Amino acid sequence: MKTAFKFCGVALPLFLLLALIKSANNGHWDAATTFSTLLVGFAAALVVGWQGYLIKRQIAFSTYLDLDKEWNSAEMIEARQTVHAPGSKEWNHSRLEGILEFFEKLASMYKLSKDMPFIYQSTLGWYAARYFLFAREHDQIRYLRELWKDHLYQDLEDLYTFYLTNEAGRNKTAQKEWEAECLTTEHKFWEQERKD
Repeated sequence: MKTAFKFCGVALPLFLLLALIKSANNGHWDAATTFSTLLVGFAAALVVGWQGYLIKRQIAFSTYLDLDKEWNSAEMIEARQTVHAPGSKEWNHSRLEGILEFFEKLASMYKLSKDMPFIYQSTLGWYAARYFLFAREHDQIRYLRELWKDHLYQDLEDLYTFYLTNEAGRNKTAQKEWEAECLTTEHKFWEQERKD
């Protein structure tokens, strides 16, 4: 919708200028013609802007559905079942990397289109927050960043921060409490992942 208003901000003065030039060429200024031209131009700009907005949302939702399909694929379910055993200190790093890369794609999509709240409010957003939190708390994010000498999963970390702020607010104490509560369910989370 912002695009429509930006377009109108450019299009309206342009239409007004064209109407004034046309009127000047005719030797007289016709306010009714100028106003009607301006009104038609404004309506056209709104329609074009609205269509662009809808297409953008449709593409984002279609991409989200593709990601949801990938999340529930046989390969991803196998990775989820074997990434980490409940109560174990061992992690399958290649599986974890695959899952975190998947969530990095989701987070990148969210960053590109922040007017898509369904991304972080979805089941995938819920899983992304927990995978990031649990991997971070068990030092796996740091380990992978040091292993590859790269600041991996930055978009996912940003999505997690946004998710945390929306769940617990901006108060750091409330955020720590929310994370602590999530961590109490970690064992159950990994048990469920192994059942899928």
